[in-house]
Amino acid sequence: LIAMFHRTENDYAVLSTYVADIEQNNQDPKMVPNLCMVHFTSSIRNWGTKECHKLVRPKLTNAMWGAGLSFHRCHAELAVPVDPYLDNVFDGEEGSRGIRFFTRG
Repeated sequence: LIAMFHRTENDYAVLSTYVADIEQNNQDPKMVPNLCMVHFTSSIRNWGTKECHKLVRPKLTNAMWGAGLSFHRCHAELAVPVDPYLDNVFDGEEGSRGIRFFTRG
């Protein structure tokens, strides 16, 4: 994970996805889950991943963020804190924070 972060060549990169079931993990190390499926309710909710094959470097064009696995430098927490205006943390936090991470840099 740390090596993947360095390959981004971006000090502000946020690596995030949903982790697969334990039986599916590491079956093919060239397949990486990419968080890209959303459902629109009163907010934006993540609901799944698709697999990317043979990535040379991490995919950096996705504004979705998943709380299940999130890896970034500490300054991301300072620059993009949890939104204090959300009614509850679980429903809406991922969409809101993902978009704010993405637009922040």
